[in-house]
Amino acid sequence: MRHGKKVIHLGRKTAHRKSMLANLGCSLIEHKRLNTTVTKAKALKRFIEPIITKSKTDSTHNRRIAFSL
Repeated sequence: MRHGKKVIHLGRKTAHRKSMLANLGCSLIEHKRLNTTVTKAKALKRFIEPIITKSKTDSTHNRRIAFSL
């Protein structure tokens, strides 16, 4: 049973996975497209969608969240 397994591990340790997703997110924002695997894209979607949603409203708090990427 897969109860409580919401993180896509991608065969990496936590720090490596977070770093990779942050780099992919920066590349996506900078170049507006990516060439990656489907699994990494699915993991990136869960990581980047809240940041994109928060960046639509301009406030100091949302700006700090977006720049923390």
